Amino acid sequence: MSDHEGGPHGAEEAPAAGGGAAGPAGQDKRSLWAVVVVLLLGSGALWGASGLVWLEVPQGRTVDGRLADDFTGGELVQWPVPIALLALAAVAATLALRGAARRALGVLLAVVGAWTVYLALAGDTRDIAWSGWAPGYEGRTAEPVWTFWGPAAAVAGGACLALAGAVLVWRGHRMARMGAKYSAPGDRGAATDPELELWDALSEGDDPTDSAAASGDPAASEHATGPDAAAGPGNEIEPGGPPGADRPRDGHPE
Repeated sequence: MSDHEGGPHGAEEAPAAGGGAAGPAGQDKRSLWAVVVVLLLGSGALWGASGLVWLEVPQGRTVDGRLADDFTGGELVQWPVPIALLALAAVAATLALRGAARRALGVLLAVVGAWTVYLALAGDTRDIAWSGWAPGYEGRTAEPVWTFWGPAAAVAGGACLALAGAVLVWRGHRMARMGAKYSAPGDRGAATDPELELWDALSEGDDPTDSAAASGDPAASEHATGPDAAAGPGNEIEPGGPPGADRPRDGHPE
């Protein structure tokens, strides 16, 4: 009675245990791809900031004695595009690295992101050597006006890098690593899932029963050499029984 009752309960508990094991792995993958998306957004924001107008200059204003036009981010500063390229490189590094190396990358991204926000808000973008008005524009009182979207895009890009770095420092060692299946054999941990090994062997064209028998697995050896194995091709059992069995002669056993 106890065996009969234990069957259904065991069947119900098995999926629950499997679901609990799959949850953290799925969450790690979601965190990984979230970091990748945030880095791509940060890279795009910084790249766009380099082309947006940061400073609207009134007509007739001069810089170093020359007429000045509106300044874009790329004309004012040189760092938005290099940092955008760094964010793109960080995407590949995030997918390839693991463990402490990935967390170190997170520290680097957090520092660079915070530095980018500082430069956009209070860096050298404000240091412009105005030289007055061009001839014919004297007496004007208009002043250059800082726009919102240019610096805001740079701040958003820096914030994305800092956020991605913080997540890598916090959960980088728990995230999945892309391409782990194709890593060198010495880098792989010990296999703990027999079903996964079975499917890997089948996908590579190997016979898992041969490898199991060679490894000394009693269950696999019994399956490979049991009574059913004798009925395979080339081992046909005679109608009277397997070879060597005592068969009656003239109605009397030997």
